[in-house]
Amino acid sequence: MAKRATIRDVAEKAGVSKSTVSLVLHDSPLVRPETKKAVTDAIRDLNYVRNSAAAALRSSKSGRIGIVVNDLRTPFVTEFVVAAQKALATRGMVALVANSDEDTDTEDRAVRLALEQDIAGLLISPCHGIQHPIFDTVLAAGVPAIQVMRQGDKRVAQLPFYSFDYAIGSHLATQHLLDQGLTRIAFVGGQAGHQIAMERASGYRDIMDVHGQRPLVIHGESNRYFGREAMMTIAKKYPDLQAAICINDSVALGISDAAEKAGRRIGEDFYLVGFDDTPECTQAYPPLSSVHCDVSGMARQCVADLYDWIDTGVKPLEQVRHPAQLAIRDSSKVR
Repeated sequence: MAKRATIRDVAEKAGVSKSTVSLVLHDSPLVRPETKKAVTDAIRDLNYVRNSAAAALRSSKSGRIGIVVNDLRTPFVTEFVVAAQKALATRGMVALVANSDEDTDTEDRAVRLALEQDIAGLLISPCHGIQHPIFDTVLAAGVPAIQVMRQGDKRVAQLPFYSFDYAIGSHLATQHLLDQGLTRIAFVGGQAGHQIAMERASGYRDIMDVHGQRPLVIHGESNRYFGREAMMTIAKKYPDLQAAICINDSVALGISDAAEKAGRRIGEDFYLVGFDDTPECTQAYPPLSSVHCDVSGMARQCVADLYDWIDTGVKPLEQVRHPAQLAIRDSSKVR
């Protein structure tokens, strides 16, 4: 018996995304005529028949998607939520947003409340740690759910995980500094043992090791206040340190704030790279180099893939790692 064509097959033949095929199936005005023709031609050529059972699943659900995040005050997380809300709105869906504030009990209540609202799907950036009990509840409810930015459960075949290639990001930042003759480089911020802190520092550690340099990791909070404290600590304990790569832009901006008080000048005798490339980077003086992660792009893909999963029953890939790039500005350039 010939294999039944899927929405993935149609998307590949038409040269478009699965979400575009879904929009065509729903006769969306957002699709350009030439794109719509390519999709309908592919549907005809493949004898694609929409999975009515999956469509029935979606129609039995509300137009609501739960978004539960670990810290809505973080610019990185806020950007994700805003972009996801916009992407949902283009599909006629709304977001129910909750902030767990890094508390698993709050996370548990937020997810349960969202499930009680008959959500069609869930995007969750979990608190620190692995195997949160709430994921058992999500799986039992049969609600399509994607873990974003952090992995709180190892069962990615059922709970896909979308994030960034953080290791490549710190690899690029470290190599950039080494290429300019800087060798005494620290990685600053992030709690020891936390998943993202370890990932973001891993590329730094690897490149320092390759070049025969001893890594220095200064653990701490991931906020601007800690960055200021870290700069004063560096001035007292590590006066020969030449540069720092930070867990995020908030820590880097805190270091920049305190540099003059510590007797250092960013971009002149101390060089600095942040992480996330938030809008404040270009507004700082000197402008802050940062590892760029396309958070909005990832949010749009999460929404598109979750929508397709709800609409067609076809699960997305188990793991998706978006690329990280280095945005070089004056804070890390050796003149």
